[in-house]
Amino acid sequence: MHDRDLAYNKIQKMKQDENIKAKARKKERDRKIKTVFLCALVILLWAGIVYGGFYYGSMHLQEMEERFVSQIDGLILENEQIEARIAGAMQAVQNELELSNQEMMQIQSELNLIQEELALTGETITGTDQTRLSLQERMAELDNQLASLRTQLKRLEDAVRAF
Repeated sequence: MHDRDLAYNKIQKMKQDENIKAKARKKERDRKIKTVFLCALVILLWAGIVYGGFYYGSMHLQEMEERFVSQIDGLILENEQIEARIAGAMQAVQNELELSNQEMMQIQSELNLIQEELALTGETITGTDQTRLSLQERMAELDNQLASLRTQLKRLEDAVRAF
């Protein structure tokens, strides 16, 4: 009986060893499954973060692009308005320049006429110096007006060049 007990104990010990080995294998397998699961979870988490970052970056870039497009459109509209104002100012300056030229031509023709009259009067009139003085005063006034118009014309030309 002792041999039987010994054999029985051996069998029991072998069963325990097998149970222990089975439990160890199961623990090892569970540990590997957990490791694989955690690796897969980390990879999925990493992929989610990368996708989220890409998506956020893409959305941010789209918003910035829309803002830039609206700002560029605003600037284009503002530039067109400025261009229209400049063109209007240029036209007004051009018109004023033409009027000044016409006035200058008229004054020049009046001066020429007075000079002719003076030449004729100097030959035909033996009268007083008062007539000559008044004509010379008128010529001086017209000369002053002509000089003033020339300076205005120069300013207008400079303004046109500045634009």
